[in-house]
Amino acid sequence: MSLEMEQRIAKLEQEMMDLRKELEDVKCQQSVVKTSTLSVEKSMIEQSTLKPAPNLKPKPKLNPKQMSAPEKKVQPQRTLEERIMWALPKVFMVILVMGVLWGLKLVSDYGYLSNEVKIILAYVLSLALTVIAYVLERKKVGSSAVTISLYGGAFIVGILTTAAGAILYEIIGLTLALVIAMVYIGYGIAISFLKKNEVLTVFVAFTSLLLPYLLEYMDFNLVIILIYVIVLFTMLQFVIHQHKQKLALYIATFFSVLAISIETFMNNDNQAVFAIGLLVVLSIFYTSWCRLYNVASTRKNIHVGMQFSLGLFSLLLMNFMIRPIEYSEALLLVLVSLFAILAGYGYKQRWQEAFDSAITLAFITLFNTLLVMNLPGKVDHLLIPFIVFAGVMMSLRLRASIMKVVGSFLFMIVLAINFSIHEPVPFFSINHASLVMPGIYLLIIYLYARRPKETLTVFEQFMKDMYVIDILAVITTSYFLAYIGKVDATYFADVSNIPHLMCMITALLFVGSLLVPIKYKGRALTPALSVFFLLFTLMLIAIPYNMQGVAWLNIVTRIVYIAVIVAIIVDLLKKGRIYQIYQVQLEKLLDPIVSAGVVLTMIAIKGLIFQLAYNGILDWKLSIVFSTITLFLTASVALWLSSGRHLRALRLTGFIILIIAFVKLIFFDLSALDLLIRAILFMTVGGIGLLLSGRLLKK
Repeated sequence: MSLEMEQRIAKLEQEMMDLRKELEDVKCQQSVVKTSTLSVEKSMIEQSTLKPAPNLKPKPKLNPKQMSAPEKKVQPQRTLEERIMWALPKVFMVILVMGVLWGLKLVSDYGYLSNEVKIILAYVLSLALTVIAYVLERKKVGSSAVTISLYGGAFIVGILTTAAGAILYEIIGLTLALVIAMVYIGYGIAISFLKKNEVLTVFVAFTSLLLPYLLEYMDFNLVIILIYVIVLFTMLQFVIHQHKQKLALYIATFFSVLAISIETFMNNDNQAVFAIGLLVVLSIFYTSWCRLYNVASTRKNIHVGMQFSLGLFSLLLMNFMIRPIEYSEALLLVLVSLFAILAGYGYKQRWQEAFDSAITLAFITLFNTLLVMNLPGKVDHLLIPFIVFAGVMMSLRLRASIMKVVGSFLFMIVLAINFSIHEPVPFFSINHASLVMPGIYLLIIYLYARRPKETLTVFEQFMKDMYVIDILAVITTSYFLAYIGKVDATYFADVSNIPHLMCMITALLFVGSLLVPIKYKGRALTPALSVFFLLFTLMLIAIPYNMQGVAWLNIVTRIVYIAVIVAIIVDLLKKGRIYQIYQVQLEKLLDPIVSAGVVLTMIAIKGLIFQLAYNGILDWKLSIVFSTITLFLTASVALWLSSGRHLRALRLTGFIILIIAFVKLIFFDLSALDLLIRAILFMTVGGIGLLLSGRLLKK
């Protein structure tokens, strides 16, 4: 082998060795990367499972029942348009039924059909509506709203036809009519239960509760009629509970209570039995209400308000029913116990609103029981306003809209009646206290209603936009002024019947309202009092100075009004509390307000001077002098105030008053006064004029 060949072989072997080393290095690098990757993944898994982060809580283990339970699907709310479209078939069904019935009557009036045929056709229409609804439902043609309307229309036609055939036309025997009516009522309850429609349940409840009047016409025993109402109301509860139909519960309860009450008023016997029946219906209603009440509902205040309103309405009817009963207090005590049981159940279930409503009803009923008893000396005149006041306060506490409307309406009626029948004589008597206490109740209601709230309900926001709370402040103040007017007319009014005491209180209240911030007094009280203040001011100015009656009262009233006007002007010019409260409004209206105040003060002082002259306290010639001096002083004050504050309207007012003063001095006073008084007047006016001129020229 040549040397060159050996060198080549050696070179190839060296290259092979280098390649093997490089291959081994590559394999080592790949194994290291793989090992590091596995270690990183393993550490991440360990951190996420065995060592949770301190800020993160480990996920709780789920029970198999929880994992297998299906999630509740939130049903989408219908829009207003969808609700209207859903209600249209029911409306049109009622229109169709009325049109068909009137058409049958018209045909009968023209003599084409007899009454018998007309009744038969009406029953055929009822059956046809049922068959059509069943066929449409089986073939799945049309919407469920149409089929429900057809089922309901068949029920209405059947009931009305039965009543017409038995009472109006006397074609159907009374016993047969009762059987047919009971069949239709059973049909209506069954359809309501199967179709799960609340409107249909309401139709059935309303129409079925017309049957007691048919039973009354048939001269049935009153106890049987009462049993029918209770049984029907109880049967409706199965539908209401099954499908959670709260509106149907309220409507059925209302008409059941109303049916029992009407039957009671139509008969003079068995009032105690009907009162017990009313208690049974209320017991069933409150049992159903507790089963349907949902404390987490956003409309719980509405349901509490309906519960309270129906309880209050039933209490009112109970009072009329138990009047001829000898021991009527016992029935009211049973009703108190019913409300107390409801309150206890609400407390046990931690239903704060339901507990408050029930305990208020028990409280009101207890006081109502005291009213029925023979209490001494007109204590009921104090209890009745207090009972209604308690209902209003509870409605405010629960923030229940319906309770607020019902309670406020009753309170205003009681307030008006109470104020009209009581007088403040003698001063220390229940009659006088009956006038004072409602004013205190109004003040408490206003202060409680003005409490700050974190969030407002829709009804509260509407009331705020309608200035209801602000108007309540005006009503409270008006009642207080009306009470002062009664006291004034009884103890202080003179022969001219001028309410001086009420005028003074109005002026003081007006000043007080100016000093109180708006968040406490509301937005309407100060404007209303300002109107009253201006009216009384003009009345005092317009009244001739020769007023008869109590002289000192007339004088004090005028002095009070002068002091109030001057105090307001000084506060505005000194930028006091009133100015700071109304600074935004007064920046543009300060000049005309001060000018009007100066003029009113001048006229009020002139009225006081003539009043003093009429009462003999001041000589009539001196009254003329003081009147003229008042004009010059008013002009001087107006010009002096306007020069330093750049009030142009006040300056113009001062010049006008100054001209009037000169005209009065030259054309009237010279001829009316003797030489001595004329000299004193001219010296006084000249001195005032010089002082004014010096002040104006100095500025």
